[in-house]
Amino acid sequence: MTVLARYARTIDAATPAGRDRTVDVLRALAIAGVILGHWLVTALVLTRSPAGERLHDSSPLAALPALAPVSWVFQTLAIFFFVGGYSAARSFKGSYLTWLRARLGRLGRPGLVLAGVWVPLTAAMILAGVRSATIHTIVTLVLSPLWFLAVFAGLTALTRWRQRWSAGSVPPPRSPRPPWWPGWTPPVSASAVPPGSAG
Repeated sequence: MTVLARYARTIDAATPAGRDRTVDVLRALAIAGVILGHWLVTALVLTRSPAGERLHDSSPLAALPALAPVSWVFQTLAIFFFVGGYSAARSFKGSYLTWLRARLGRLGRPGLVLAGVWVPLTAAMILAGVRSATIHTIVTLVLSPLWFLAVFAGLTALTRWRQRWSAGSVPPPRSPRPPWWPGWTPPVSASAVPPGSAG
């Protein structure tokens, strides 16, 4: 057995019965795609002018347009939203408000950590006399990818209503099609037999 096969068996043995590792893999690929995609289209450039040095952002694709098709591979945000919605629907149980607070709490904690790191750093850069244009560039790069959190939180809040809509829109079950072979007749249930006809 190869090392990879043993590793897969170890993961499978440690996986709870209700957890779907395929979804975990999709989540990891989506996160990696988002991160790598942003790195591919973002670079910090230091320019010098009579007014001094300034840090601004630019896309490497402007200088390397041949890499543009590579960026298409990292368009995985749709997978990220799909997996997040699937996980939210699977995790729903109990009170809606209790569930929603727990989901939004999990979503918001990394944002609080980010703020706890970058608020002091930004204050330190201001006190150190860093140019305002440079601070604006750095802070914008840190915060701009977070726009999707508001969209994701809104879609998470709609999970319960999506479930209700789905439950109300499911068509009634249709009768199964009869077999195709000739001479077949449907079985007659006991309740369909007229009284006194048996025997």
